[in-house]
Amino acid sequence: MKSISYLPLAPLLFAGYALSAAQAADDDKTLDAVIVTGSRGSEARTVTSSPAPIDVISAQQLEKTGSSSLRTALEKTLPSFSQRPSGTSNDSIARPYSLRGLNGSNVLVLVNGKRRHNSAVINLDSTAAYGTNPVDLDMIPISAIDHVEVLRDGASAQYGSDAIAGVINIILKQNDNGGSVSTSYGEYYKGDGGTIRQTLNKGLSLPNDGFFNLSLDAKSQQTAVRARDATGSFYYKQPDGSADPREATADKDVQKNGLPKIQAINVGYNAELPLSDDLTLYSFSTLSQRDARGGQNFRRPNSTNIIPQIYPDGTAPFYTLKEDDYQVAAGAKGLAANWNWDLSSTFGRDKGHSGADDTLNASLGPSSPTHFNTYTSEFDQWTNNLDVTRAFEVGLAKPMQVSWGLEYRHERYKTVSDDELSYLNGGYIYPSGPLAGQPAAVGAQGAITLTPDDAGQASRNSYASYVDLGFNPTEKLYVGVAGRFEKYDDSSGDTRSGKLALRYDFTPTFAIRGTVSNGFRAPSLSQSVYAQTSNQYNTVNGVAQFIQAKTVRVDSQLAKALGATDLSPEKSQNLSLGFTYKPVPQANVTLDAYQIAIKDRIALTGFLSGKGVDQILQAEGFAPGYQLKYFTNAADTTTRGIDLVTDYRVDYGQYGNVKYGLAFNYNKTQLDSIKSTPAALTAAGSNLVLFDRVAQGYLTVANPKTKLILSSDWNIGKFDINTSVTRYDKVTARDTNPTYDVTYGAKWLTDLDIAYGLTKDLTVAVGANNLFNVRADNNAFPQGDINGFPRFGSISPFDPYGGFWYTRLAYNF
Repeated sequence: MKSISYLPLAPLLFAGYALSAAQAADDDKTLDAVIVTGSRGSEARTVTSSPAPIDVISAQQLEKTGSSSLRTALEKTLPSFSQRPSGTSNDSIARPYSLRGLNGSNVLVLVNGKRRHNSAVINLDSTAAYGTNPVDLDMIPISAIDHVEVLRDGASAQYGSDAIAGVINIILKQNDNGGSVSTSYGEYYKGDGGTIRQTLNKGLSLPNDGFFNLSLDAKSQQTAVRARDATGSFYYKQPDGSADPREATADKDVQKNGLPKIQAINVGYNAELPLSDDLTLYSFSTLSQRDARGGQNFRRPNSTNIIPQIYPDGTAPFYTLKEDDYQVAAGAKGLAANWNWDLSSTFGRDKGHSGADDTLNASLGPSSPTHFNTYTSEFDQWTNNLDVTRAFEVGLAKPMQVSWGLEYRHERYKTVSDDELSYLNGGYIYPSGPLAGQPAAVGAQGAITLTPDDAGQASRNSYASYVDLGFNPTEKLYVGVAGRFEKYDDSSGDTRSGKLALRYDFTPTFAIRGTVSNGFRAPSLSQSVYAQTSNQYNTVNGVAQFIQAKTVRVDSQLAKALGATDLSPEKSQNLSLGFTYKPVPQANVTLDAYQIAIKDRIALTGFLSGKGVDQILQAEGFAPGYQLKYFTNAADTTTRGIDLVTDYRVDYGQYGNVKYGLAFNYNKTQLDSIKSTPAALTAAGSNLVLFDRVAQGYLTVANPKTKLILSSDWNIGKFDINTSVTRYDKVTARDTNPTYDVTYGAKWLTDLDIAYGLTKDLTVAVGANNLFNVRADNNAFPQGDINGFPRFGSISPFDPYGGFWYTRLAYNF
């Protein structure tokens, strides 16, 4: 087993900051663990001695959550991290997540300190992601992870775009011998959602004390649905006015929208090869493939969405996604003239093929296909870094650390319209029956489609330089200063960021710390390029209504006619103030208050529709009737919150030892100003609002304001019993009419994991997530709903499918 020894010049990993995985496994003292994230310097720092708030989650903690995905494991261990567990299409597969109330695009993700590429799959759930393509954490094999470090602080000045909410740094294992293999299976109490997962990790030695560590994760997840019986008629009445006899025997449990079926495999390696005392080569990589199939809403046979000859009883289509993802990093690091240097190149690509099954384009009539490959999306990122650092004796209490670096990054995003039959208007007119003379619906049902006009691509280059200084004017005072200049060759332009971090140790057990910084996030290429056409539901006055919707490219003539303008970077100002306290040797406490003010926050508009919008559609060559959205710099916001993280370890002698934990996050976002409605929209209709109260609610009330995690890890003999209780605060789903807003109350969920060592190397475990089968309030659609949708809503902050039991068998060799 090798200890982590990345050089101080990598963007987040610095010399002397070495965390032994063995230590983490033996002690699991996460607040005392030596960290590699947050400040440059030769002095080793722990979570409690860091100048900025940071969390460390070990591989053992990830395993004890019983989660089959990294996102879910982080959600169960970090109070400031959340994910949206339900959704439709893209969002049910590549689930949106957030940190400190900000969406995943405001979080910088690194692997071994190197920038991770974004996903090509767009999150369209406005409550969490605002139409961006953040890094997909589930493409990284959990079996490859030694630990995860989460910096909860603005860090754009140190690490560049996206680091407004913080940084997630995933450190891979460095074992040079031995390994582990595990198998787990679980399902929901209802008997569905069965998930089997297989992992493998193996360490191999290389010459000169080098290592090659190989990992594999494979997962098969079955679907789960929590719909209700639909109501109302499924079939047209007969000519004499009587009900169709099929109504009496029709199965009304028809919705398929829920947990998607997923087959996925992730492999990865991490390697280092020292060539001399002053030169080491390194490389790491991940390769992932995911095949997903998510159910959609039911299309009734008595509608223009169906051709009776194909689906006489209607159909619930399935959205499909086949995705390939990889990242390769290679570099060299060493020592020259007393300067530590690191030169690296990292390339990542994610490519998704979207489609639909059990569907049709009704406008094509009886000859319509029932499967479509609708569009392809692709994202590439190539990042090159040179980082250099050195400690200087300048007569201060400790040596001053001087670090500087250069970065070049190329990004490309592309969408391609595939099967033209998925969006083509075939012009089919119903020849007879109740719909005689009416046109059939256009477009593949239950699918995201891209017309040739929707398809597009964009690329850009960015060039950055930074300087980072860390010094101690006195033994007790630490000062960190960082500055970064970044130039983009697109509309993002030039950005300048700075950061000041201070820490003062009053005593060996008590210190205060604070940071002030400004930051930025360049608009994602997807927000500038992505467009789509789909058939979907929109809730108005508490009732779900089927609509034809388009997300319009910002640079298109249609968007400009609606008042769209080029996107500007989001700009932030971050403040953080807190303390660390060690009241007794067995306990640690960190408390940090923060404020994040963001100007020009990018979001999707509300749905735009009506007579004036139809006129604009027709003027631009589109058919009327679409409800439209586009991306815009919608608002200025301020997010304020508090993070509290504590642990306390007690040795009960013959009754074992217990580590108790309490973690709490309070987070509230307020709107400081809202972009005024463009004149083009005002002219199109007096009731049109660019950023309506529904879209505003996604920022302010759709995420829980508080989250509390109470935990205990009890080791006694061969047993390891891990328990956590999590409280999620209430959330509110807004309607265009305040009368129909729906609030889902706060809930307490309990997770339990019991592991038993059959031998020194063989362990069996059983556990349950949501042990007591707590459900979100059944409050959705207070005006009634004939569709059979679940009434817990799509904004539940926790898994809405109920209790989930699992068992796990693990062997170390």
